[in-house]
Amino acid sequence: MPSGTVIADIPASPEDVWSVLVDIENAPNWVPDLVSVRSLDPGATGIGSRFLEVMNVQGRQMEVTITITEFDAPHTIAHTGEGKSIKISGRATISETPSGCRVTNEWGLELSGLLMLASPLAANWTRNNIEQSMAALKSRFES
Repeated sequence: MPSGTVIADIPASPEDVWSVLVDIENAPNWVPDLVSVRSLDPGATGIGSRFLEVMNVQGRQMEVTITITEFDAPHTIAHTGEGKSIKISGRATISETPSGCRVTNEWGLELSGLLMLASPLAANWTRNNIEQSMAALKSRFES
């Protein structure tokens, strides 16, 4: 299963970064290739909350239902996700630094069926997408 970690130092408080990370339906504003996110459950985001994500993966739209598995404000949010022939996991931790905070984004990806053959390409795409997301998040707070 391909996996990795992307780290970004952001010039903002953990609380400010947290507020952006947990506003999941607005993630398409800063996550490349994320077309839309829709909550599947009423109420505030927390453990067990589910969202339907639509991603643009190399010109094809892919739907993934994600479920929040860890929610510790303003330190950690984690999720698992499942779509056709794909399982994903992600965990973002926020720690305070002298100049703001550090976001550590861990990810995992599991493909099944014929998509397994594309695991190296999918891992590269995922890492690039997360790196671009962290750069966009950082940029939001630098301006």
